[in-house]
Amino acid sequence: MKPINIVIAGDLLPSEGNIEHFEKGDVESLFGKEVCQLFADADFSIANLEGPLTDSELKQDKDGPNIKAPKSTIMGIKKLGLSAVALANNHITDYLQSGIDDTIDALQKADIKYVGIVGKGFPVTGKFMSLDLNGYKVCIYNVSETFFCSPTKDMAGANVYDEWIVLNEIKELKRKHDFLIVIYHGSAEYFPYPTPQTKTRFHRMADCGADFITAQHTHCIGCEEWYDGSYLLYGQGNFLFARQKSLITKQGLVTVITINENGFQVKHHVVNTVENVLRYDSKQDFSDFKKRSEQINDEDFIICQYAELKTREIMPKYLFAMKGHYPFRRLLNKLWPHYRSNIWKSYTFNQMLSNLRLMNDERRREDMYYVWKHLLKLKKKR
Repeated sequence: MKPINIVIAGDLLPSEGNIEHFEKGDVESLFGKEVCQLFADADFSIANLEGPLTDSELKQDKDGPNIKAPKSTIMGIKKLGLSAVALANNHITDYLQSGIDDTIDALQKADIKYVGIVGKGFPVTGKFMSLDLNGYKVCIYNVSETFFCSPTKDMAGANVYDEWIVLNEIKELKRKHDFLIVIYHGSAEYFPYPTPQTKTRFHRMADCGADFITAQHTHCIGCEEWYDGSYLLYGQGNFLFARQKSLITKQGLVTVITINENGFQVKHHVVNTVENVLRYDSKQDFSDFKKRSEQINDEDFIICQYAELKTREIMPKYLFAMKGHYPFRRLLNKLWPHYRSNIWKSYTFNQMLSNLRLMNDERRREDMYYVWKHLLKLKKKR
């Protein structure tokens, strides 16, 4: 059979600085000739759509930003030649059911497939798509960590990771397909290594039949691992998500998987965001990527880097929201016995949302677990 090329790109969402290009479908200005050619040469291509395409102003109550792009920006996504988009991510429910409905409507009118959305009007089979490409049966399975994106009785949402369900679904899908791709939305933002949870999950999904797994959501290029014949990419970085401003978030990988009768090969292409548009990197330097990949089994080093990063980034916010121990609490309880039962009234609405996120959001739970371990070590040294 003739070999096939599947292109997978990271996080994509039009932003204020490039909306006009998207609305006009000016893909050469948006992505450059080299990147456009990668998509033109593909038998199938997919990227993560990092938010709804909607004109609705009705936001979800959540901790963190609500992001979207106008429906009219679908023209640039269509002109790029994307075959499909992945929707299982932490922003797809930012504008509630209307945001989801508008997104699906825009995609359907543009003849772009989608995957990763389930609940309220969407079948369980929305978790994956089956493709017949030149005789190869390929499956793309899309799943997200649990953020504020879970489906409810009133709203559809992302296919969220439940280990028992996901692993059994992957096993069953692998029986029916020649090649199985998992697009996983998760792992720690701005961290170029897999967290312990991410690595464990990737290994288990590979054990169950996944041939290729990529982590999106990290907004930076991570590292790679070949594991028992499966290829694991821990951090693909952004595609064109110009809202991100730090240096590491302005670079990402466009990945080409070539499948033939002898197996498959993976080739990455480095792309850069420059003034709200994307450009192919002329250097194509993978030295840092390879160095990080050589450190993939140094768990102590990775955990130390992870804890230090997240302590700087998020610890102050959550310590404040959780209102740790402070003097005179016992005295307050004794003088005003009703104080304890009414303490919740002293929280702001945003503090409550922060605490809800900490309880509900898998990413923040793992982040804070290692932050607390890191702080305990520091405390013990004093």
